[in-house]
Amino acid sequence: MKLVIVGARADGQAHVVLECIEESGAHEAVAFADETPRLKGQQVLGLPVLGDPNEVAQQVQELGITGAFVAVGDMQARARLAELCSSMGLSLPTLVHPSAYVSLHAQIGAGGFVGAGVVVLPGAVVDELARINAGTVVSHHVHVGGANTIGPNATLAGRSSTGAFVLLGAGCTLLPEVRVADGVTVGAGAVVTRDTPPNVTVVGMPAKPLDPERTTA
Repeated sequence: MKLVIVGARADGQAHVVLECIEESGAHEAVAFADETPRLKGQQVLGLPVLGDPNEVAQQVQELGITGAFVAVGDMQARARLAELCSSMGLSLPTLVHPSAYVSLHAQIGAGGFVGAGVVVLPGAVVDELARINAGTVVSHHVHVGGANTIGPNATLAGRSSTGAFVLLGAGCTLLPEVRVADGVTVGAGAVVTRDTPPNVTVVGMPAKPLDPERTTA
């Protein structure tokens, strides 16, 4: 499948995604699309930037592109851009780095990304548009919510789960059966020992919500 990568930050996710596509050999990256006006018509990582994703439908058709992968860090933007790509008739493939292990009894949703050295064990379900970065362990019967970003070397122990738009920082740990609610940010290295409320930032060991008064003082 010929793909357009949405998001052309050369020192960010675009490079990681392009490498995964090239090393897996499952698809062919043909071009980038990006909302940054100055990038239109430029070359990034050897591929042309077509322009704003809202304006590239004709070019995509001319190039024979049938799929898109959204390579942006902002989770809300990722969901918005994926919806735009779908409305253009583009498929949202799942990308799995060849060094990752994904059980035959696990599920990875459309537009998901599984990075280098990731382990996804049986019974795990990863919802659409979730990004699981290098070295993470997603244990058995874990549920990763939609449009999550899981930082490098995180550990999600058995039967733990996350809601939608959750950010797990690098090296954090979810203990077995813990539920991280929608919109939560878990700080790097934190250990989540109990269920969280929605839309908070938790840090520490054990992880606790930040005090808003202290963080804004």
